[in-house]
Amino acid sequence: MDYDRIRPVRFLTGVLKWWRLWPRKESISTPDWTNWQAYALHVPFTFLFVLLLWLEAIRSRDIQHTADVLLICLTTTALGGKMINIWKYAHVAQGILFEWSTWDLFELRSKQEVDMWRFEHRRFNRVIMFYCLCSVGVIPLIVIQPLFDIPNRLPFWMWTPFDWQQPVLFWYAFIYQVTTIPIICICNVTMDVVNWYLMLHLSLCLRMLGQRLSKLQHDDKDLREKFLELVHLHQRLKQQALGIEIFISKSTFTQILVSSLIICFTIYSMQMSPVLQDLPGFAAMMQYLVAMIMQVMLPTIYGNAVIDSANMLTDSLYNSDWPDMNSRMRRLVLMFMVYLNRPVTLKAGGFFHIGLPLFTKVVFSSLENPCISYLYFRP
Repeated sequence: MDYDRIRPVRFLTGVLKWWRLWPRKESISTPDWTNWQAYALHVPFTFLFVLLLWLEAIRSRDIQHTADVLLICLTTTALGGKMINIWKYAHVAQGILFEWSTWDLFELRSKQEVDMWRFEHRRFNRVIMFYCLCSVGVIPLIVIQPLFDIPNRLPFWMWTPFDWQQPVLFWYAFIYQVTTIPIICICNVTMDVVNWYLMLHLSLCLRMLGQRLSKLQHDDKDLREKFLELVHLHQRLKQQALGIEIFISKSTFTQILVSSLIICFTIYSMQMSPVLQDLPGFAAMMQYLVAMIMQVMLPTIYGNAVIDSANMLTDSLYNSDWPDMNSRMRRLVLMFMVYLNRPVTLKAGGFFHIGLPLFTKVVFSSLENPCISYLYFRP
């Protein structure tokens, strides 16, 4: 049926192309490391900003100041890792999206399937809008508030080769951060959302496969052809799952490594800063904390959807009209049911299964962090 199967991700890949983080050619098989426009855009802003933040954190002698610097330093470092990862593996994701949007094997063939896609796309768009508001909405609070402080201060502490606290030199550092912060935020949000959509679409394809398996009828003249087509669809989805894992594995693993520390430092900074004296700053920290929690929660939700959709395939095939099929078809169904017992999961860094248990582990590890314990049990 006529429906754009990858509608939400088209705008996202367009944004990544504009920021030189996605291949401009429709079909490439290897990474493009000669993209000088990408280096010219992100080296003086993203990677230089990360370096200046780390220099400030290393030179700091105060634990509160160090926590404030590491709060954004870890986030930007993870972003740098995500950029390198997407430069290396974007062609893999692009190939999978091309298959989903053009191959007849993934064509939606019933109103039920189209309605399922539309419903999940609408829900995905609402979730992403809320995530973007929490992430991008922090920028005005971070950028505008320092202008009203006397003396003026930068939105984020960073090392500079000059004394930025002087009135004239302050504006050079301030304009640099005002330019860099939106670039970092937009790129980070877009790359995360593309990762989540790949997992969402994979789970939808597995659900579609389950619906088609449950509708197999013994009196269908083309039963064998339809069944073999569904077997081929499942094999292709498993191959795509490996490609998606290659694309999201390292970036998700990087996010998981830094998320517990970022949440820890965020709660620490919120506890140590006076709320009534800096309401905009406190509101910005609250938004930032929610965004960081969503960065861990949403991929585990969509990864868990992949696991659940794959696990339901056996039940879906069992609910088909297999008892009335001929003996040859029943043997094929039995062999395929045994094959379906192999789980389809996505891993982060080859270690962690991306699912809801991973989210609880990250949250509990953040709460058990020594700096959080210090907040609640300090004398």
